[in-house]
Amino acid sequence: MDKLAPLIEIKNLSRWYLDNPVPLFDKLSFSLEKNEFFVLTGKSGTGKTTLVKFMIGKLTPPEKTIFYNRQDISKFSLEDTQILRKRLGIVFQDYELLEDLSVRDNIVYPLELYQLGETIIESKLRQVLQKVNVKHLLDKPVKILSAWEKQRVAIARALIHDPEFIIADEPTGNLDWENTQIVADILIEANKTGNTIFLITHDIHLLNYLKTKHHIKLHVIK
Repeated sequence: MDKLAPLIEIKNLSRWYLDNPVPLFDKLSFSLEKNEFFVLTGKSGTGKTTLVKFMIGKLTPPEKTIFYNRQDISKFSLEDTQILRKRLGIVFQDYELLEDLSVRDNIVYPLELYQLGETIIESKLRQVLQKVNVKHLLDKPVKILSAWEKQRVAIARALIHDPEFIIADEPTGNLDWENTQIVADILIEANKTGNTIFLITHDIHLLNYLKTKHHIKLHVIK
């Protein structure tokens, strides 16, 4: 029986800027398997966020370098890219929430895009609130929340539609150590309950914490 295809496979991906002879990354290769907790780390400026843009179709990668379920992302149509994005949950360092909407409206926003009924939306909201404790914030506008509260909302939004995998791009960059550990624990529990995690960080303290708490797969960009 053939081995199951990785969700994402990177093969010899390189990236340069026109005005800099030193590559952001050179011949980068790794794979993300279903149910893994994968951590990509490296110093600031090593192209980690650029890699995310390739993975979600904001940038078009070179041919035969990034594969989603064995499909070459460089050949995706706009419709293909939109389908891929619907299968992802993304947690950004700067949250990318809708500041004037309530916490509830931000969390269920992906489900409303899919035009799911209110019964399904409420059911999925209850499920995600068991993983991320923001129930007491549901009616508050996002713009009055603390950085820590906004990041919890962003994680809940990423989890609510049962994504094929979650990309967390420096999700603790704006947080103190206590809240960094809490975010790590939320992601660990999400992984234990079936979510595939792709975490990007340059925080060595977070990395060491994860190593002591959970089995992770680590790849370092040098």
